[in-house]
Amino acid sequence: MVYVLAVLPIAVLIIVSLIRGVKEAVLAGLLVTTILFFYWGASVYHYLGTLAVSLVTTLNILMIVFGATFLYTIMEKTGLINQITHSLDNLHPSKEIKFFLLAIGLTAFFEGVAGFGTPGAIVPLLLMAMGFNAVLSVSVVLLFDGVFSMFGAIGTPLLTGLQLPLHLSDSAVKTIALFSAVASVLAMYGLFFFVFRQFDHYKIPLQHKKQVYLLFSFFAVPFCFLAWLIPEMATVLAALVMLGLSVIYLKGYRKRLNLRCWLPYALLAVLLLLPKLFNPLHRWIGWDITFNNMFNSDIDASLKPMQSPLIPFLLVGLAVVFFTRSKSWYLKQTTAKTLAVFLVLFPSIAVAQLMINSGVSQPSMVNCISGMLAKMGSIYPVFSPFIGIIGTFITGSTTISNVVFGPSQLATGLSLQIPTTLILSFQLTGASLGNAVCLFNIIAAASVANLQNHKDVLAHNLAPTLCGGLLFGLLGWLATSII
Repeated sequence: MVYVLAVLPIAVLIIVSLIRGVKEAVLAGLLVTTILFFYWGASVYHYLGTLAVSLVTTLNILMIVFGATFLYTIMEKTGLINQITHSLDNLHPSKEIKFFLLAIGLTAFFEGVAGFGTPGAIVPLLLMAMGFNAVLSVSVVLLFDGVFSMFGAIGTPLLTGLQLPLHLSDSAVKTIALFSAVASVLAMYGLFFFVFRQFDHYKIPLQHKKQVYLLFSFFAVPFCFLAWLIPEMATVLAALVMLGLSVIYLKGYRKRLNLRCWLPYALLAVLLLLPKLFNPLHRWIGWDITFNNMFNSDIDASLKPMQSPLIPFLLVGLAVVFFTRSKSWYLKQTTAKTLAVFLVLFPSIAVAQLMINSGVSQPSMVNCISGMLAKMGSIYPVFSPFIGIIGTFITGSTTISNVVFGPSQLATGLSLQIPTTLILSFQLTGASLGNAVCLFNIIAAASVANLQNHKDVLAHNLAPTLCGGLLFGLLGWLATSII
């Protein structure tokens, strides 16, 4: 009975989202999870502390939404976005080729550099400016992000999420990274079926599927190679290789491209990457605002304004205002959109935090779900990636999914005599893929894109995410059988 109740909030979120919409789902989920929270034996103080940490987490995400909206609005009003949409006209006559070039290359690059849902706040807007449907743009970018998130923010999910808390050796980390990269790439080749179906759904003809596969291969091959050599930089470097090879392949050497309008995003990438490569700067901006033992609940939270992409977004936006001599900062539109996101984002995060912090007098809802799947025995590898997916769906973060579920995955793997590197690669690939259906990402990306109907994004990405998790699981089960 307790296992059924532990899964109930997730079921409510998914079912109500698909039937009524995400706004209704998060409110219904919050009501159900609140009742279960007290049924689990938690106190009013723990409830207040959980709501407080949910508010802080919401503010961390809203900083990204505000910054991305601020920059894009200024670039749109000053004509730079229009220039960007025409800057690739000489690259290839097909819009679909340019769609996938940006959807793959820029999503991978910004995820590898910054993480924090940054690609979902940038790339769909550029695709929409090219004339593509908003739901299609957001859905495809989040699905690609589900492959690229495993090494996001310079390897944070792998290094901070798994290596540090589990005390893994460097060689083990490299093996996990290689297994995860190869599995994700193989799965993505299959998931293109769902991406192409989304194009069919919106009656957008696709005439260059083979070239799309080739563009992805320009990323996939170096991605797997670099995952073994330097996993924390694999996504960033593979994205740069892919973009470079794609431009050479598509345009040759004779056509000229106007790339000056891309300078704001190039500057943004430099500002995002600089703290990762320059350790003194990383330490200078490493301070945070901490809230300890909120409402005497033993629950802590922290706000990290300097480590958020907010500051780079604002700096680049102000630079655009200065150099284009814009007469307005368009703060009214940016603030209104950010407040609208808050109304949906906060209850969804509260659901996640209530599930995580419910373990006061008994194992939390999250631990119950993990324990239930751990009882699958010899077929556990098939279900292991789904623990990672559920973790990201609940927490909104590949890294936190690894921190929360990594130890239980490791313990279960050891008891079933499954190699450590394999079981943790299942967790990492699943946690990464969970970004495609994570409500936090959907709400943030869809809201930045001014998309009101969030449920269509979830409906598009739910089936490929489940199929991707199954592919990971079958590959894992095959690997354990061979080893």
